[in-house]
Amino acid sequence: MKNKFLRKVLSISGLVLLASFAMVSCDDDEGGKDNPILVEDGMYIVGDASPFAELSANGMMVITKNEVDQASRPGMFELYVALEAGKTFNIIEVAGKDQITYGPGEGFGLKTPASGQDQMSFDVQHGAYSQAGTFSVEENGLYQVVIDKDLGKVAILPVKYWAILGGATPLGWSDTQLPLVGQFSKTEMTFEGTKIVLREGNYKFRHSGGWKLQMDDVTIPGSESTVKVNTNFGGTLSEFVPGGADMNFAKEDEGEYTVQIKWKATSGISVTMTKTGTVDPLPEYPEAMYIVGAATAYGWDQPGTYENALMHTVAGGTMNEGLFWKICHLEGGAGFKLSAANWSEPNLGFSGVNTFDTEGVTVSDVEGNMSVAESGMYIVVLDLRNDEVKVSVKPAEVFGIGDTFGGWDAGVAANKFTVDNTAKTFTSPALVANGTIRMYTSHSWIPDWWQAEFVVVDGAIEYRNNSNSDPSVVAGTAGQIITLNFDNNTGSIQ
Repeated sequence: MKNKFLRKVLSISGLVLLASFAMVSCDDDEGGKDNPILVEDGMYIVGDASPFAELSANGMMVITKNEVDQASRPGMFELYVALEAGKTFNIIEVAGKDQITYGPGEGFGLKTPASGQDQMSFDVQHGAYSQAGTFSVEENGLYQVVIDKDLGKVAILPVKYWAILGGATPLGWSDTQLPLVGQFSKTEMTFEGTKIVLREGNYKFRHSGGWKLQMDDVTIPGSESTVKVNTNFGGTLSEFVPGGADMNFAKEDEGEYTVQIKWKATSGISVTMTKTGTVDPLPEYPEAMYIVGAATAYGWDQPGTYENALMHTVAGGTMNEGLFWKICHLEGGAGFKLSAANWSEPNLGFSGVNTFDTEGVTVSDVEGNMSVAESGMYIVVLDLRNDEVKVSVKPAEVFGIGDTFGGWDAGVAANKFTVDNTAKTFTSPALVANGTIRMYTSHSWIPDWWQAEFVVVDGAIEYRNNSNSDPSVVAGTAGQIITLNFDNNTGSIQ
């Protein structure tokens, strides 16, 4: 049977409004003078730096979503447009016969988005606008131009590259980049990645390394924002929208692909995914692994007897499948094993492990089981990837992150929980601000903090596991302290 190459075209809707507008000819009542082009009321990009030397339907900006609630925000408009360095443009508001021309206002200029808040990682032009002057850019390129009338602010975001990312992609929820192919053009540009292996799972697109840009303040780290613009896209194959839901890649479509994003001045953005090769099936891993033994709180009862003995999976998609972790108290000198349910394979004692982490705690053989010398709270990580069996045992570390802990940098010493090996608990520092509580465990085999995240919901620890979705939103108040018990997966916020 011949292989059929799969070609899917994603239609971008809502990004560029395609319409036809009439040109008004000379009017005898006006003494033969030409009237201006009639266009629909709205916001337009016009100027020699852009493809639109005059008002044009293709230069019309569209209402977009506020990323904070993913709801349409009247008064916030955006357009993806090619801009040429050394030339200028304006944003023109059309309201009936009236036209208002906007340029940069006081304080408008190049700014660095606040770090650690999922914002794009390149400087942007941002600030107030006024009815004077012109906008310009320092480099030729594709840009996302945003204006928010309620805030009185404009942002000009460089599209440094596009990226596909998610559980279906080779790098999980890190960018598989689609760089610009060829030269800058004000009429058409193509961004493309080749030989990208796509697997069953979810995925999205974004540009310039971020999910969003904070419109109401881009300079204060950790500040609460109420208005953000999306720099990511999801939805469905037939409706590709800013901030849309994850897209899903089917198992039967797995293969090697060329992924292309094309921008045109006349039609906006389109995405093409063309299958160019096949791939071998991925290995299968156990659905669940458990920790058991005299060293644990669960004894030698059959694996699966106690739900609290379950090891957790790691978020991030295909790249992290086969990776499991568990924080628990281990009694020094006693044995433990890692096993699938009902003692089925893999059923791992000391000899069943190919490699122990040399940077971790020394693991010894006790009657064929694994054992540590000193009692304490440990994180046990099992890696079944690449046809190997690796185990790491280290003293467990838990951190807070986000606004309630004072910022989004990972591994901050001030945000580390205190371990009580006698009470077998972890206790947080006091929350420094009101907001959403975010917590995680840190281990060198787990690539990013959010991939081993958890929260406390109604007295129980809820784990992200291999989901891309954020855990439940749990509100915290400044001064509160969190206590966690991983042996029975309970916690409190007081």
